[in-house]
Amino acid sequence: MNVKNIVNKVYPEISKDYSCTAKVEIHNNIYERLSGIKGMSGSSCAQAEYNWNKNEIYLYTSRLFDEEDIIKALIHECVHSSQDKEIFDEYYKVGYSYKTHPYEVEARKAEENWKKYKTNTIIVR
Repeated sequence: MNVKNIVNKVYPEISKDYSCTAKVEIHNNIYERLSGIKGMSGSSCAQAEYNWNKNEIYLYTSRLFDEEDIIKALIHECVHSSQDKEIFDEYYKVGYSYKTHPYEVEARKAEENWKKYKTNTIIVR
């Protein structure tokens, strides 16, 4: 089973629970997504990101190793979809780090609910 199949199984319930209407896109990594060049890579890459302007969640398969990672990433980004982008940016401007940023703390806390969506699916690449 691949990442797309897991997303198709778990995202409808996650999106309902978190009132998330974002479209989910699956990419190998952020570098390939932004450049459009297959095989492009860099030194670091997030597991996922939320695009406020497009209401899209991007999952990066190079950093998602199991079903737990996928579910947590979806929950995390769904939480961001309900947050205010201007306030999100302002927290960083005033000196919060990823670890201390209140919106990131809230999103990471929500990830603790991941087992509710677990399907015991194994990723085959």
